[in-house]
Amino acid sequence: MKNKFSNNTNFAFLVRIRLTKPVENTTLYGESICRLCTTIGGGKAIVQRLGDLKKGRRSTWERIEKSYVEPTNKDVTPGDLSMALPARILEDLVEGLDMLAKVIPGVSEESTLLYGPEVKFKAVRLEVTKCMETDQVKNLFTVGDGAGVSGGIVTAGVTGLIAAREIVHREGKKCELS
Repeated sequence: MKNKFSNNTNFAFLVRIRLTKPVENTTLYGESICRLCTTIGGGKAIVQRLGDLKKGRRSTWERIEKSYVEPTNKDVTPGDLSMALPARILEDLVEGLDMLAKVIPGVSEESTLLYGPEVKFKAVRLEVTKCMETDQVKNLFTVGDGAGVSGGIVTAGVTGLIAAREIVHREGKKCELS
């Protein structure tokens, strides 16, 4: 959809899940949520108006078309995210959007469209020093999301700069990175 123009703003609003014993497999948990959403959506993602979610009802194309927000992605199934997402996740999403509306007015309107599922998985985080070197192997630096040491593109870039500065320092060269 990157080449498709839209008047809408798109962003992911995520809830972090940490499971504890005896159930610790967050990957399996996330995959099961995806399977359930896709099943309910007839093989497609689900779209729901925030107002419908708050009222406890399923969205329909008729309700969506009466709203002032026109969906950019129409290859979806109008539905009810509460049939697939656990209550804790939905409560956190709704509460978070309501709080965000205090600084971004309009983000928590009835016509706001929610697409689901959006599930992101992170790598197992390696233990690293303050300069991003692994504790286990000397001179092995791990950075970015793939190594599980950051949580997004900006912090991934920062971890790369930290490691690069340390490598340049160890080589005895002047660090020109800024």
